[in-house]
Amino acid sequence: MLGLLTTLSSEDTRIRSRVSDSPLASRRVLGHHQAMRILLLAAALFAQVLALSAQEGLQPPFDIPPTIAKLAERSDFQGSWLRGDGGYRLVIEVNADFPGGASAGYFNPDSINVEYAGFDEESETLQLSVILLDEGYPGSTYELNYLPERGVLIGTYARPGSEPSQVYFVKQPSE
Repeated sequence: MLGLLTTLSSEDTRIRSRVSDSPLASRRVLGHHQAMRILLLAAALFAQVLALSAQEGLQPPFDIPPTIAKLAERSDFQGSWLRGDGGYRLVIEVNADFPGGASAGYFNPDSINVEYAGFDEESETLQLSVILLDEGYPGSTYELNYLPERGVLIGTYARPGSEPSQVYFVKQPSE
């Protein structure tokens, strides 16, 4: 912007020297030149105001708590979880060395064999699959997502040949 003003000032001097013969012509040219300078300054100021207002529009109109803005991570699944409708307990250990990136223990209240526990890489959201393999549970499956805003695991439990049911797990305090 400073360069523009310097250029306009040197242009002013050049025009004055050219039209110094006629006072009326000089006033007309200088008046026109000053009007152009004012117009250019107004346009530059307007562009600055627009740029600032556009940046303000990028900010959310309210504060977003970090738990809502946070995407689920594998480490969020780590720990002991109690199912909302009973004494079923799921203990998840997240470790990249395990197949699927996790291992799980399932208890009702005694230990139930877990065939597989791992994260679904194909899902849009991070999802943990747990497949049970024990008497009374052959092939029963949990598909669980972590909800950061609630701090719970939510998803479905399905037994082979049955409709999936909605379930949730609440994290238990560390012992």
